Amino acid sequence: MQRSWLWSLRYSLQMRDSGRNEPTGLWSLILAAGGSRRLGMPKQLLRFRSRSLLSHTIVAAEAVTPGQVLVVLGAHALKLRLLLRRYHPSVYTITNSDWAEGMAGSLGIGLSVLPARAGAALLLVCDQPGVGAKSLRRLVHVWQNHPGQAAAAQYTGQVGVPVVLPRRLWPKASQLSGDVGARSFLREGVGVLGIVPMPEAAFDVDTVRDRARLYVRDFRR
Repeated sequence: MQRSWLWSLRYSLQMRDSGRNEPTGLWSLILAAGGSRRLGMPKQLLRFRSRSLLSHTIVAAEAVTPGQVLVVLGAHALKLRLLLRRYHPSVYTITNSDWAEGMAGSLGIGLSVLPARAGAALLLVCDQPGVGAKSLRRLVHVWQNHPGQAAAAQYTGQVGVPVVLPRRLWPKASQLSGDVGARSFLREGVGVLGIVPMPEAAFDVDTVRDRARLYVRDFRR
């Protein structure tokens, strides 16, 4: 079932890309498959500034890659599909049935179905409410200056998501396993990186305490 759906989506994206003479450039890949175990409820559906966290991330992604956004679902996929169908009908989705094995699988599946002429992927997660369109534009601008290199956000003394990965790095990223995301991949060294200071990315929503901070004006601190 998973393999059939994956190939169906891949075919849909490739057909969308067919007939064009120019590359499709940058795609946004939003990893939203997690089960939110420590929070006890789907973090993707938490409300932030009148919309869900997942919607907040999609709106930011659409601002920099309009019409080229893929969301990887897993836990709570049915609820999230209903939300996307209502508020974001143009967004592509795929479900990682093995989401419980960790983020790496979702990353690999997402990269594998992007169009053949996509030059890079903007990797995003849906639990960084401080990251908006302005943050992503700064990151993409740095990447565009050196499109063969990765560009990553820097906060709390390290690099992490959001990050732009050029296609040449996708095979290595797809070899990750377990609950390992882009941050671990970047720590291993992927050549020269474009670094974008992004303190607003430091706060992510993992616990009940984090949820409470969503409603505090200075949550970024």
